[in-house]
Amino acid sequence: MADYGARGKDLRQGELITLFPAAVYVTAAAAATGTAVYLGGERRRFIFTLDVTAAASAVGDTLDVFIDWSLDGTTYYNGAHFTQVLGNGGAVAYYTVFDATTGLAADVAVTADQAANTTVPTLFGPYVRGRYALVNGGGTHTFTFSLLGYAL
Repeated sequence: MADYGARGKDLRQGELITLFPAAVYVTAAAAATGTAVYLGGERRRFIFTLDVTAAASAVGDTLDVFIDWSLDGTTYYNGAHFTQVLGNGGAVAYYTVFDATTGLAADVAVTADQAANTTVPTLFGPYVRGRYALVNGGGTHTFTFSLLGYAL
């Protein structure tokens, strides 16, 4: 029997979250913030994957991808900063996990972006969004990637 939450989602099933669909992203939009997704408070674990399927430009070109969370849909805090992708790095994939059962040994400053390859596993809320920054280091400065999540 299904167990439905306030948003009409069956809580016994996982839920796919699309923050950035697979597409070619260029430095013409050097920094972009995706549309926020409302998840409510029904989930306790989130897995996000950054799948870069093409990075074949100059070594000086870079891609930084972030996951931001909000309690109110207005003020966002950076919860994860994936490993920086270089323009000549080819196809790579990374994942990160946010989990309410993970403890923290100390408080964490949320006033700035996390360092590359850093996740604060307990920082999440009812709203999530993706964000990326592309830097043109002199190459063709395009990256093909997606940022998807799965909520449990």
